[in-house]
Amino acid sequence: MRTAIGTIAILMVVCSVAAQAQILKCVGRDGKIEFATSCPAGTKQQDTGVSNKPVATPPAAKGGETKSTAPQSLADRDAEFRKRQADQKDAAAKSDQKASESTERQRACDSAKGNLQALKDRQRMYRMDPKTGERVVYEEMDYVRELPVVERQVSENCKA
Repeated sequence: MRTAIGTIAILMVVCSVAAQAQILKCVGRDGKIEFATSCPAGTKQQDTGVSNKPVATPPAAKGGETKSTAPQSLADRDAEFRKRQADQKDAAAKSDQKASESTERQRACDSAKGNLQALKDRQRMYRMDPKTGERVVYEEMDYVRELPVVERQVSENCKA
């Protein structure tokens, strides 16, 4: 049992060392190709580009400008973070504003359609008398006069 555990421990150490190495392409004199971490004697060594080392990324170009690959200071990172937060807040506020405008437009459309249907059905409707402040029942002329006004409201508020 101890031997098995010892063997496993040694294999783990060897595998971790091998995992950190660069892989090379070894071409023998007879043209036989092998891949290994180190090439044996009498073979030609070629780099495969496979390694566990992090690759330095080229600077990103944005509008012809190149960003510095030097680490940013804490103040710069904090300023960028705050800018991203402000941009997200602005985007959320615009989205909320659009949603509320859309909801209000839909409510106005539904109201105008309801008024139009009531006018067409000649339902009993009232208006306020500006002089006395009392409710006055619509007469036939009121229905005829209000119909084009409400149709215009429907066309304005119910645009797709």
